[in-house]
Amino acid sequence: MQILIDTDPGIDDAIALLLALQCPDLDVVGITTVAGNVGLEQATRNAAGLLQLAGRTDIPLHYGAAGPLSGPSRSSAAHGLDGLGGVALPHDRVEAAPDAAQFIVDTVNASPGEVTLVTIGPLTNLALALELDPGLAGKTGGLMMMGGAEGAGNITPSAEFNFWCDPPAAQRVLAAGFPNPIMVGLDATHQAFMSPGVRELLYQIDHQQARFIFQITREYADYYWRTHRQVGAELCDVLAIALLSRPQLVKLVDAHVEISTNGITEGRSVVARTDRFRDLAPNAKVATSDVATREFFEFLLTTLFPDDRGDIVRVLDHEYRR
Repeated sequence: MQILIDTDPGIDDAIALLLALQCPDLDVVGITTVAGNVGLEQATRNAAGLLQLAGRTDIPLHYGAAGPLSGPSRSSAAHGLDGLGGVALPHDRVEAAPDAAQFIVDTVNASPGEVTLVTIGPLTNLALALELDPGLAGKTGGLMMMGGAEGAGNITPSAEFNFWCDPPAAQRVLAAGFPNPIMVGLDATHQAFMSPGVRELLYQIDHQQARFIFQITREYADYYWRTHRQVGAELCDVLAIALLSRPQLVKLVDAHVEISTNGITEGRSVVARTDRFRDLAPNAKVATSDVATREFFEFLLTTLFPDDRGDIVRVLDHEYRR
């Protein structure tokens, strides 16, 4: 599957990118960056460093929107000041180009029906691409979004971070008519929770990327303890990438989704399951809380570190036994 990833790295974005770049089922044809977890310049620097870490400096990198379609920029405190928990990466061998929205349009038009767009940050770049080419949605192979929630948000009681950063952009994308759009929201990602044992396993695996993930998730785990008194961290964006290769990991339901763009519920994804609200046409498949958590972590870790499969399976059997 050819995919183009739009991202704002971000700790979980970083792990998601490493998974996508190593998954044999996925062909990453480009990466675009957007302001979100951190500002645009830092997000782009992080993406360049991740490409270099993964040995994939051949992949085009384009930077895009430095803020939402309108209103002030918003950011997250969960990922540290640099988005990677203070862990620096070299990025001297990757040069980023501008015009992410135009790059998205050009890439999709070069291979109609073949490129699936994967958004694991705010949807500003994709909304701008739809302005450039109003027929873009119908020429893609599909859309995978990490964003939204059927239940409560994580930034406000109503809103999840990616949609909250640019609600009009999210609404525009959901109304655009993408084929096979999938929304992976907080209901599902709450189940993709990295336990302390899994994090310790990453420390023990003798691999540069394992140690990198261990290091960057220190900041993330501290944030979850400070804010939720939970020991561990959610790998939100990683689940969306995993579903591209392993759709059986999560139960999906048809739904009509609209985004609240103002007021106390600004950024909320209003999810109406169409088996209940039969007068509404579905515009997305929404991931539910029915997630195969252990299988998700096995896919993630054995894809990244296949030589350590035995230890991975043994630890996961202990950490996620039912």
